[in-house]
Amino acid sequence: MSDIGLSGSIYEQLRSYADRLDRALIELRNPQENIAQSARQEIIVFLREITNLHSVNPATRLVAAILKQGLPSVTGQGLALCSQLANALEQRIPSLTEMSQLEQVARALDKECSSTLARIKGKR
Repeated sequence: MSDIGLSGSIYEQLRSYADRLDRALIELRNPQENIAQSARQEIIVFLREITNLHSVNPATRLVAAILKQGLPSVTGQGLALCSQLANALEQRIPSLTEMSQLEQVARALDKECSSTLARIKGKR
């Protein structure tokens, strides 16, 4: 596979995870309780998936590695933040601080998507 093909495949996987999280974050703010609750469950599944140390899914491992690298500079906590957020979401609706932290996770993924797309276009 060419470098562009590999980067394109990586981009598609990252974009899929980023879109999934973005969509759930939007739905989490929905005033209809059933939509917000469903989104909360989706985010919990997402966070548990990427923090599963035994995952053999290459896309999941890639996203985990990206967040492990990208989150320390943002929050100082790396993937531990994702585990803490999943634990909190299992107990209750997120606080404003937790919503901000979830948005930081989403931004870290979006940043990597942008960087990968720039590599594909030859700008990096």
